[in-house]
Amino acid sequence: MYFELLGTLRVQRDGERVDLGGLRQQRLLVMLLLSANKVVGADRLLEAMWDDEPPATARRQLHNAVAALRRSFGTAKHLVVKDGPGYRITVDPHGVDAHRFTAMVASASAAAAGGRTAAAVELLEAALALWNGPALSGLTSPAFEIVAARFEENRLTATERLIGLRLDGGEASSLVPQLGELVSRHPLREETRKLLMLALHRCGRTADALNAYEQGRRMLRDELGVDPGASIRELYERILRDDLPKRRPEPAPGRSFLPYDTAHFTGRAEELRFLSVSRSAGTALSILAIDGMPGAGKTTLAVRLAHQLAHRFPEGHLYLDLHGHTAGREPLEPDAALERLLLDFGLPPDRIPRGGRQRAARWRAELAERRVLVVLDNALDARQVRPLLPGTGKAQVIITSRRRLAGLDGVTSRSLDVFPPSDAAALFSRIAGPDRTASRPDAVAEVVALCGHLPLAVAIAACRFHNRPAWSLEDLAFRLRDRATRLAELSLEDRSVASRFEVSYERLPAAQRRLFRALGAFDGEELDAADAAVLLGQPVPEAERLLEELFDAHVLRQRTAGRYHFHDLVREHARVKAVEHESVLTTIGRKRLTAVGDLECSFG
Repeated sequence: MYFELLGTLRVQRDGERVDLGGLRQQRLLVMLLLSANKVVGADRLLEAMWDDEPPATARRQLHNAVAALRRSFGTAKHLVVKDGPGYRITVDPHGVDAHRFTAMVASASAAAAGGRTAAAVELLEAALALWNGPALSGLTSPAFEIVAARFEENRLTATERLIGLRLDGGEASSLVPQLGELVSRHPLREETRKLLMLALHRCGRTADALNAYEQGRRMLRDELGVDPGASIRELYERILRDDLPKRRPEPAPGRSFLPYDTAHFTGRAEELRFLSVSRSAGTALSILAIDGMPGAGKTTLAVRLAHQLAHRFPEGHLYLDLHGHTAGREPLEPDAALERLLLDFGLPPDRIPRGGRQRAARWRAELAERRVLVVLDNALDARQVRPLLPGTGKAQVIITSRRRLAGLDGVTSRSLDVFPPSDAAALFSRIAGPDRTASRPDAVAEVVALCGHLPLAVAIAACRFHNRPAWSLEDLAFRLRDRATRLAELSLEDRSVASRFEVSYERLPAAQRRLFRALGAFDGEELDAADAAVLLGQPVPEAERLLEELFDAHVLRQRTAGRYHFHDLVREHARVKAVEHESVLTTIGRKRLTAVGDLECSFG
């Protein structure tokens, strides 16, 4: 489970948001999490749960609130236990964003003290990315307001440390807007104003730096009747004398080829957190891989992640579609991909070597000691990607693929599942328009369920609904309920769920395609290797190998080890392929096709 205190209180279990119930359960949980793995006395809990004097039945209500909290945790109800005079919650500190933030800030301080500035910057950036709003937002009581204020002070201090490190690294002009906003929100905070003065001076705006000091001095005198502190006065004098150490020049901004970051991005908060903090240490190259079934939103997530990380890599942001699964396109060969990357990086055509090995060596040489972000989208497999990897730990690589890239060493990977129902509904409403969906949550829930909660399917359905004002949600649901035409309904211009599935099918080896078709004729919910062996007429070990390969390609899914099943929409596509190739099915498979015999006319 993952607990969020740095913003609105939220708890996630297996990607689903947990309904914590009423305000008292929420306050109870926060008090337990603030002292995670320690006993919190009943009296302290009672004080937090009631703003006024607790009623005579308070202890009974505390017991009831604990029981309700345990029920909301489901199978994790054992986390909250009675312990002596109070209660205790047993959690991994890294599973509570506030404790994770504190640990990462401490690690950043240690890294900075040890001269590892780049590591300190990345740790602080990752720590600050954990926040999603004001701490403990919505929990208004004196006890929580004090805690929230302490959290906010720690957040501001960490922000100042990060900006200071980035200033030391040669940045200046890029920091001025953020510092200006911070000073406007905290006009009496001298440390923030000092950083603004320093940034302005270093980017040649000395008059503005001196004016920032004067504004602060007047404000302190008018509001508090005091003078600025010694530290900021010293900085003011040194700026006047031009007596500051010469700064390192800001790195020239590199080329950026990142696609646009969609305004409809929804969910994936935990995935973003995981990936944004999972950078390799030392000299090792950091490789982040995002895999998942067609339409799961891999590219959308990779682009959002790339934009969030872009400021860490000022010397270039490269993006390349490897066309591993693009309709009508063959996967890009590594030699051609290297040529494209070198050209985008700015190398003249006449300086690009002809041979693949020479191109790979030149690519690694160009990126050596460069802070560059490289997004390799839509990869076919590890063989296609391996020659494209830089050799330096200063670069960052993000890869998306429909296959699990187990053949790449040192990869931090995240597999994307379909959306939780709440995120699927939120995406649909965001695209379709809240004016047509806000009052009909049950109808929206049915539509996104018929889309299998697959982000691409939900987005297409929402776009079609948005562009057809005469439709009701019932009209859309009616169209999607018909299994024979559901995939055809999930198509819009050049985007189609069926075409994405078809490309994945065509990229499979012949033996896996045959199994895919056979599974389309299998009418059970799940099957194992023995079932597949009967369908194929092959030994169980061979059937199991093929099932595992389909699982690695995100064609099949698993709830438990050794048991496989289709996503609902993939099952429909498998039934289509089964009808198209009926002659190759075994007798067992053929007799199961009666329910889908009418699909041939729809999909051809």
